[in-house]
Amino acid sequence: MKSTAPGDTASSSQQFDLPLASTSGWTGTGMDDIFEHRILLYRRPVKFRMQGNYSVTLEQVMRENPLEEIMNVGIRLEKVKQ
Repeated sequence: MKSTAPGDTASSSQQFDLPLASTSGWTGTGMDDIFEHRILLYRRPVKFRMQGNYSVTLEQVMRENPLEEIMNVGIRLEKVKQ
């Protein structure tokens, strides 16, 4: 995942290992061939210190490209309840 803050020209990069299946099949919740995975990436709240548009890019780095049976990937941000 690469992210760029407002006004920055350089992006910061982080890698995450996100297992989508186990030896017994797909993990997550769903039915038929549609499954949803909600994976918490950060245990601590992340603060966006500057106002403006942030850019986030996802990149899959598996040996298989494209990944078979993967239809869509997205990011969801949630405000922390205090």
